[in-house]
Order: sequence, then structure tokens, then C-alpha cells
Amino acid sequence: MRWMLFGCLFLSVFGMVSIPRAEEKRPATKTEWGAEVKRRLVENLAVAVGSGLTGTRHPELKLIVRRNGTIAKVTVIRSSGDKSIDEAVLRMVKRAGRLPPFSRDMKGKQEEVIVSIEIDLGERPPPDTTSKGEMVYQALGFRLELPQPFEISQTRRPNDTEIYIDVRSRTNEPSSTEANGTICTIGFDARPSERDMTQSQVNADDVILKKITAAAERDPSLFGKVESTTVFDHDGVRGIATITTPSFFDRQLSERRQYQATMVRPRGTVTVSCWTTAEAMPHAIAMFQKIAEGTGLAKP
Repeated sequence: MRWMLFGCLFLSVFGMVSIPRAEEKRPATKTEWGAEVKRRLVENLAVAVGSGLTGTRHPELKLIVRRNGTIAKVTVIRSSGDKSIDEAVLRMVKRAGRLPPFSRDMKGKQEEVIVSIEIDLGERPPPDTTSKGEMVYQALGFRLELPQPFEISQTRRPNDTEIYIDVRSRTNEPSSTEANGTICTIGFDARPSERDMTQSQVNADDVILKKITAAAERDPSLFGKVESTTVFDHDGVRGIATITTPSFFDRQLSERRQYQATMVRPRGTVTVSCWTTAEAMPHAIAMFQKIAEGTGLAKP
């Protein structure tokens, strides 16, 4: 059975402290399984865009997925026309790691999944308003104010509910480990992930612990080892920040460390992902936290 999935662009996941592993929730139907596969893959796509790349690219992959969600094989069956983009799409699959186990109505030993991805490399429209360094994306309901010496290098809008903002340092401090100089990517997802909850309920200890427990189920060889986890308060939100090492598949980048802060609101989720060297990370954390603190909700 072949499934055709469509998606575009990136939000990475965060690792957590060591907590006993729970059984992963199984999708109820094959349709739900397909939707979850799409979500897992798309949220892990990050493209290092060079200055000479323009237009829209449509790479296509074929995945062979086993019953337990492990990926047996992945093949690029339609190239984007650019080697760096094709490699980024393959890294997306590695970052996603194990996919959800089959639903009970899926009887086969494995499933063939065709994933078609649309990547828009054209220039994106400017924010709705700009005032004293604050960028307001009114249509999505989010705002961003970057501290010095950071600036926006690229803005990507894969659909009407998401935006990804790549950030670089004008002074190259802290140093970037990405080929295109990106130091952080800020993701806004305006689809309410906790639509039936108040902010107080989202901030509750048991909800935070549940998120930590779910994240702790992820395989460190696929998502990197968690070196530290911090729960912080910002703008009425309890955020979770982690520092992780590279995954098994990124062994050539063994000295890279990732900072990731995730802030969940009933009106949407903000994720700030930043990369630098292991040596620079202890001093860079404060700067990355300031970037996270520069995010918030736009005024209605």
C-alpha cells in the first residue's frame, strides 16, 4: 500500500531528562498513522539555503517503514535539483528517527510511504509592522524582537499557520556550526496545540512532566544525548530548554551542541533552536535565552 504525503519545512524536537520509558501511543487508524508520519517528518526538515538558490523545489522520497515504526529504507526518487537540499531531506528522516507504530487496522509487516515535499526558496513578504526592532506577524499572532548582535537572515512561510525565521550573528559570536551561518531558527506554529486548555493548565506541573516523559522516550542515538534540561518562566509561559549533543548520524559534528527552548500557549507554540560549539555553548546560553525571551504574542 502506498501513501502520498505532502509537507514542508522545519521544527525540531527537544530531548529531556532521563525518565522511565512508557509505551508510545499507537494511532487509532491508518489515516491517523499517515498524518502522524507526516508531522514527524516535516517538523524535522531544515534546509541550509545558499544565496544562489531560488524558486520552489519538490524533492520526493520513498520510505519503507516496519510495524514498530523503524525505517528500513529511504530513497530519493525525485531530486530537488540541488544536492544540499536532497541531503537536508535525508537528514530530516534521520532526525525523525522511529516513526509511530502501525495502527491496529494495518496488517502488513511493512508499509511503503511516498513523501513529496514542497520547499519555497523565494523571498518572503516582510512582517506586518516594524517598530523599534520588533517584528510583528499579525496574521499569525506572534511577535519577535531580537537582541544585539542578531539579525534575521531568512523568513520562510510554508503555510498560513507556520513561520520559520533564521537568525545569524553579525559578529559571528557565538560561532555558527551551520554551513549558511544560521545560529538559530525560531519557529511559530499558530495552530493551537492545547486548544482546550487555559495557560494555567498548560503550565501545570503534571502537564510539564508529561511532556518531559514523552520526550524522554526518544532514542538518544537518533536525537542526541541530553546534557541539561531547564524549566523557565517567560511572559506567563513555562518553557522547557535543553542542551543536547549530536545524534549518531551527525558524528562528524561531535563538537556541536543544540540549545532548544519550547514555549506552548493555547494560541500556538514557539520553538527556538540554536547551534554552536560545545566550547562556546556555556557562554552562549544567556544570549540564546534572550532570543527566546524576545518572542511573544502580538496584540490583537
